Amino acid sequence: MPLNLADIILLLGAAQGFLLAFLLLQKYRHLYANRFLAAGMFFYSIILLDLLFAEIGAYKASPHAMLTPAGFAFTIPPLHYLYTKFLVDRSKKFTRLDWLHFLPLVLYKLYLIPDFLKSGEVLYETTSKLEYEFLPLQFHIFNWMIVIQGIVYLSLSIFMIRRYSRQIKNIFSSIEKIKMDWLQTITYLALFMIAVFAVENIFLLAGTNLSNYFNFSSIMSAVNIYVMGYLGLYRSEVFGESKIDRALTQIPIENENKDPEKKYEKSGLTPKKNKQCLKNLHNLMQEEKPYIDSELTLGRLAEMLDISPHNLSEIINSSLNQNFFDFINKYRVEAVKQNLLDPSQKHFTVIAIAFDAGFNSKTAFNTIFKKHTGHTPSQFRKQHLL
Repeated sequence: MPLNLADIILLLGAAQGFLLAFLLLQKYRHLYANRFLAAGMFFYSIILLDLLFAEIGAYKASPHAMLTPAGFAFTIPPLHYLYTKFLVDRSKKFTRLDWLHFLPLVLYKLYLIPDFLKSGEVLYETTSKLEYEFLPLQFHIFNWMIVIQGIVYLSLSIFMIRRYSRQIKNIFSSIEKIKMDWLQTITYLALFMIAVFAVENIFLLAGTNLSNYFNFSSIMSAVNIYVMGYLGLYRSEVFGESKIDRALTQIPIENENKDPEKKYEKSGLTPKKNKQCLKNLHNLMQEEKPYIDSELTLGRLAEMLDISPHNLSEIINSSLNQNFFDFINKYRVEAVKQNLLDPSQKHFTVIAIAFDAGFNSKTAFNTIFKKHTGHTPSQFRKQHLL
């Protein structure tokens, strides 16, 4: 049977998934989260091959082979969730309780045991009729379990990514390298794929085979492998850097909604010490200008003040009502403003001035500068040098 365009996409997606899984395990295994991304790539590829083999009738010669990948779809949402979990929280490791995420797969495999005991002829005859006769109830139950599981795990992943995006601003002064907008986009893409799969199921329940048995969602799965695998590989280099990895371990796991007074009640920072540390902090920022270091972190600044990162975080959060990211970048913006207004520096480009002040990204600089001043850097310079 000749391959059509959809079959070719499935084949290429599966091959790409296997390659990406191999590269992740060989080159970037040191990043613990990549083990789950690699496993996800592997199971994605098996599922795509299964869809391809079913489409071209490859299981006719060996019907029992189709039962091996059956239910592997139950692994994808948990692996996506675990990849996110271990990427945003470096202190966590896989525990025995985490195996419970794969309980649906185990239960489904147990459910399939009677099918394993059937003869090859009976098994193939039963499954091949699914394309032409009314689909049994268990088929729809399985599909909707996949939909529900996907929505739950992907929603939890988005929640973790958003919390991480807020928390890194308490640790880092520059976040362009470590933002997880890419992972959030991939997660939304996966949610959209689940939505498409759900729509296909709804039409199937109504008696309409919308896309020749899930061709739309199958092709989207192949696309998702490309996007997630390549971005995962690309970001592995960044998150694997020792300086970034060490700093990420400082991210607090505490409840963000916790009352600030209770959050720091055991810090040991007295009002008198708080006042003195705050004075020392402002003096340090004005005299030594540590903000010009684009890689400045909460831990590094705390070392310079000879206090704990937790106490420094308390001072910035409670006394100044800011996070570390905004606190440092406010000084950077003020430094840029002064230099933009300095006639002796008018021959320097705006971005050169920004980099001298500690910014390391043109996009981030423009966004932060406009947030603090209400103008773009170029507008600010023109208005004040006229």
